[in-house]
Amino acid sequence: METNERITARFTEHLREHGRYPESIYLFCRGLEIEEKEFFSEFGSFESVESGIWEDLVNQVVIAVESGPEWPSFSARQRLLTFHFAFLEKALNYRSLMLSRSIAAGPLARPGWLRGFETRFKAFASAIVNKGTESGGIADRGRFTPLYPEALYLHLRSVIDFYLKDDSKGFERTDAFVEKSAAAAFDIVRTQALDSAVDLARFLIPGPHSRTK
Repeated sequence: METNERITARFTEHLREHGRYPESIYLFCRGLEIEEKEFFSEFGSFESVESGIWEDLVNQVVIAVESGPEWPSFSARQRLLTFHFAFLEKALNYRSLMLSRSIAAGPLARPGWLRGFETRFKAFASAIVNKGTESGGIADRGRFTPLYPEALYLHLRSVIDFYLKDDSKGFERTDAFVEKSAAAAFDIVRTQALDSAVDLARFLIPGPHSRTK
């Protein structure tokens, strides 16, 4: 096993057992019987190790769904649903880790160790948006269209949040939530509802545009 893989595997094991980072990089390396310089040649910090764990989770799901034989014929909505259900299936192996790392803190929380996760998913979401705008399944609204990947990321985080709080058998309620929330999201992007929502938010949130001289 390569040093990178050894570090990641042992770090993941520690998170599962303790729900927090090791006390120090020195002690962590001593337990692995490697020099600190070997750690730093692969990672800059514990946070960067964890970031790679979550980024890899998304990446594995993306690769799996995109390699499916029916993927090219799927609509944007079908692609999003396929990703979510595949992600939730994969997440069964990470559920306790997600809980211990407080991903359930809410969709708006942006810890540094989720940066890779967010970036990888948004790249995938952008491809879905491009597919949707080309086919007409998603309305292209100029300056608003680049906001769609961010909206889809917040939707994914809300799905995770719901999933981690779900105690129904086989997480049936989460499956229903995915179906209903995805349907609502695509209803919005096919209409002018998003434009209205953004305009209302700009009106309600104080800013330079709302100030009077």
